[in-house]
Amino acid sequence: MGKGDPKKPRGKMSSYAFFVQTCREEHKKKHPDASVNFSEFSKKCSERWK
Repeated sequence: MGKGDPKKPRGKMSSYAFFVQTCREEHKKKHPDASVNFSEFSKKCSERWK
């Protein structure tokens, strides 16, 4: 039995989660072949958020 529609939104997204998603998209556009170190990326995003 399936889990439902995979395209269905999971719920409300927090402002910070939306910001991080936007940062990730920007990073992917600038560096499409680079791998992302999650801890460094999240630190940089949190600095930009402040």
